[in-house]
This record gives sequence, structure tokens and C-alpha cells, in this order.
Amino acid sequence: MVRFLKVFSREIANAVLLVIGVTGLLYLVFNILPGTFFGKGGGIEGYIGLLRRLFTFRFGISPVTGKDIGALVFPAFRNTLILTAGSIFISTLIAVPIGIFSAYRRFRSYSWALNIFSYIISSIPVFFLGYLVLFIVSRYTGFLPILSLAEPGRGRPLLSYILPIVVLGLGNDSISEIVRLIGGELERVMSEDYVVASKARGENVLKASVHEGILIPLISIVFSKIPFIIGGAVIVEHVFNWPGMGRLAFQATLDRDLPVLIIIAFLSVLFIRAAALLKDMVLFYYRTGER
Repeated sequence: MVRFLKVFSREIANAVLLVIGVTGLLYLVFNILPGTFFGKGGGIEGYIGLLRRLFTFRFGISPVTGKDIGALVFPAFRNTLILTAGSIFISTLIAVPIGIFSAYRRFRSYSWALNIFSYIISSIPVFFLGYLVLFIVSRYTGFLPILSLAEPGRGRPLLSYILPIVVLGLGNDSISEIVRLIGGELERVMSEDYVVASKARGENVLKASVHEGILIPLISIVFSKIPFIIGGAVIVEHVFNWPGMGRLAFQATLDRDLPVLIIIAFLSVLFIRAAALLKDMVLFYYRTGER
């Protein structure tokens, strides 16, 4: 338990320092930009006041749109979270069976083709894959699967949600890494003495090696890829007109809406550090057996 508290305290400290670093850098950049806009010239007092509003979640009103910043940011954050979580599910659903099959077949027979497929699909740029999917679907179905909140219920809204998730799940370059990591780790675990003994007793080899060979490396790689997946989500949001934080941050940058941009950065940092903390907690549980 003491070790867990140390890990927890370290992640909280890292999150606070990262928030201060990211928001401070944005605040500095906006203060050296030419022109006059809200938030510029506030100095250190203005930045301290901004931090106070961030950590109390009193975001205030956008000086550009005149709308409550929380009402702008939280729906966009939810949409980006849906896109990110769905893409992780797609990547895992495809990569884990390929990795397991590769470990069992020792890269023989069909496993070669599956591994090559995972590397090819991961090498396709996500923006190219997105536009390719848009072209194919619109060309052969007559439907342009771009999300439109202004006209709900029209067209095929299910495709407007599924296609961005599938494109990001295929194009975030996680599939090949998950296949390589799980294939290598599972093959290593299957050669361990306790797994060989389990196989000699007629037990299920996969069941004996599922924790160390599959779950632990999968948890490590998936949570480590979250920042990169969010980066890919920004591109997918523009391609599919997805109302997420990436599009909102881009618009806030064009409008020089400093409060909205800093709050988006603040929530992104919290989400990434929360994922890292969750990863440490799950790995701590599997490695120590503590509940």
C-alpha cells in the first residue's frame, strides 16, 4: 500500500507540474503574439488568477463567443472521449487476436500475412484513410458521412459515428505495436517453466499465460498510446466534422480565444495523466495481487 501511495502521489505531482508547464507556455506564447486580445498583458497576476479558475473549475465566459466556457468545452471533451475510447476498442479488437495467433504459430503460415496486414494498415496516414473512406462511402452509397448537429435525424447518423471511430482505430498506428508486443510477450511467457508444466498437465496454455502474456503488455501499450491517439483524433475530427476538442481548439486558436484554449489544454492534461494513473493502478494490482 505504501508503494501504491507513492505512485499515486507521484502522478498527482506530475499532473500539477504538467498543467502549470503547458498552460504557462500557452499563456506566454499568446502574450508575445502581436495584436490586442483578451488575456494579453495580464502578467504573472493574470496567470495566477487563471490557474485559480482552472483548479476550481470556474471557467467563466468566453470573451469571443460570449458563451459559458464549460458549456463549450465539456460536450466537445465528451465527443473526443467517445472517439478515443472507440478507436482503442477497434485497435484492440483487431490486434489482440493477430498477436495471439502469431505467438501460437511462431510467425508461420497465415500469421505472416496477418502481421504484414497490421503493419500496412498502421502505416497509412489517418487523414488519407479518412478521406479515402469518405470517398468510397459517398461514391457508392450516395451518403456523405459527416456529422451534422444542425440537422439531426437526417441521412445515416449511425455511419457518421461509426466511420470516424473505425478510421481512427485503424489509422492510429497502434495495431502493429500491439501485435508486436503481445506476440513477443506471449511467446516468451509460453516458454516459461510454469506454462510448460501447465501444458504438460493438460491445462489451457492461453489461460495460464493470459495475465503476464496478454493483459499486462496490452494495458501498458494502450494507455501509453492515448496521447498519440488524441493527436490523431484532432485530424479525424476535421475530416469528419466531428464536434470534438480538436476542432474547438483549432477554432479557439484562430479566434485567439486564450481562456478556451488553455482550458482545453488543462482538460487534455488531466485526461492523459488520469489514464497514466489508471494504468499504474491496474499494473500494480496485477503484479502484486493486492486488492
